[in-house]
Amino acid sequence: MASEIVNFYRDRSVFITGGTGFFGKILIEKLLRSCPGLKNIYVLIRPKAGQDPKNRLQDLLSAVAFDNIRQNHPEFFSKVIPVSGDISRDELGISPQDLQMMSETVSIAFHSAAIVRFDEPLKSAIELNVKGVKRMLSVCKKLENLEVLVHVSTAYVNSTRTELDETIYRPLCDVDNLISTLDWLDDQAANSITKSLLNGAPNTYTFSKSLGEAVLNSEAGEVDFKIVIIRPSIVTASWKEPIPGWVDSLGGTTGWFAGSAAGIFRTMYCHTQMAVDLIPGEFPVNLMVTSAWDALKQNRSQQQINPTVFLASTGQNPVTWAQCKSTMYPLMFEYPFSKAVWPPTGSFKNNTLLHRVDQFLYHIAPAYLLDGAFRICGRKPFMVRLHKKATKVLDCVQFYTTHEWRTRSDNTCALIQRMNAIDRAIFNFDSRTIDWDEYLCTYYLGIRKFVLKDELHTLPAARTRMRRLLVAQFSFRLALAVLIARTLLRKSETARTMWHMFGSTVAGYFVSLTSQLF
Repeated sequence: MASEIVNFYRDRSVFITGGTGFFGKILIEKLLRSCPGLKNIYVLIRPKAGQDPKNRLQDLLSAVAFDNIRQNHPEFFSKVIPVSGDISRDELGISPQDLQMMSETVSIAFHSAAIVRFDEPLKSAIELNVKGVKRMLSVCKKLENLEVLVHVSTAYVNSTRTELDETIYRPLCDVDNLISTLDWLDDQAANSITKSLLNGAPNTYTFSKSLGEAVLNSEAGEVDFKIVIIRPSIVTASWKEPIPGWVDSLGGTTGWFAGSAAGIFRTMYCHTQMAVDLIPGEFPVNLMVTSAWDALKQNRSQQQINPTVFLASTGQNPVTWAQCKSTMYPLMFEYPFSKAVWPPTGSFKNNTLLHRVDQFLYHIAPAYLLDGAFRICGRKPFMVRLHKKATKVLDCVQFYTTHEWRTRSDNTCALIQRMNAIDRAIFNFDSRTIDWDEYLCTYYLGIRKFVLKDELHTLPAARTRMRRLLVAQFSFRLALAVLIARTLLRKSETARTMWHMFGSTVAGYFVSLTSQLF
């Protein structure tokens, strides 16, 4: 049995936006490795920090994610062609020459460029996530051989509902009116009315992505190519491809787990028995690649009325926050970070008051104390700034840690059934195949290796450091207990006698423990 999808991409050229991001890197690597007959991959890259697109492409292809190709088929890299441009500019800032070149060859476009920060100012989010979609459509209409546009959205565009499905609902506001309003408002005025404009949406990211979908929906019946929308849930490190555990940033849940392992994050407001819809990075990418094949296989001759939506979710194989903690926290002691500042003893709180108290005791107060010590020693303070930033991030994701949704992915499940066995193996996006214990272990080790740059050779020193931190933690707690006990038991001779007996026992245990550790 042959792969229909691999054969489909033979001699085709594709155009990708967002190629320099986590998602884009996995997509480029997957196409190069699994579809060797692919002709060219055109990647939109904007000049940045004095680097032209060619140099930025070389940086992109030097990422760890491309190690497999670099070792086995380095000649494949010649298929990746940088296209200078920027989604914030008309026609994406693409030159007429490059546009003509792509028009003659490109048949599939993948649009994944977006602002993904939850706290992005509304004007910026609309500029890239809504106007950017309009600009992408304008370019796609000029690609004479384009057959499919695959757009990356988010599963949470309809998060104000109790069910996440594959339906495009009426937008929360009129897109064109909103754009024209924001165009004449300055940033301060726009920020002051953002909450009312969101109309219940949890943040500017999901709000702007829903409006981007509305733009595509309004155009679907007027263009000559098919439109597909992919809605991934919370995208996390890869499971198996391109490299087990690969992740390149501290965004989202990755930042929480890294901060917990480092002893920096000690509390998070979260309903532990609720499902957290983590999706390994290669799953939505495989769905993107497959959906383009399917769009042309299904009803090739019929005019599309609405975009086809596919939900990339783990709703059929859920994992809870409690499961994540029970699996990953033991790993934080077995494979500690070499630069951990405290043992990973953070916890989830389902009570807001307890969470805020712990934030003060374990985040804010120690940060001010450490910054004070830094100033005395003549060093630059940074802990307060770091924890304020961390608190802001945690507050942004709080909506997702305290809500749970039912999911319906009928289109995605039906697509799996239309694939043959070979393609289901090569382009796996069936979340029912995920082994959560295996994946969460891979995820944590990936954070340690790829984000914090802790290779295996650092383990002995990291374990020694963790043992010392545990002793320091024990000593601190013991000193605190002694201080409290002496205060409470000061006037009782019997209590003092019992306390001395208890103290002698603990001291003996402490001496025995430290002798074993050191």
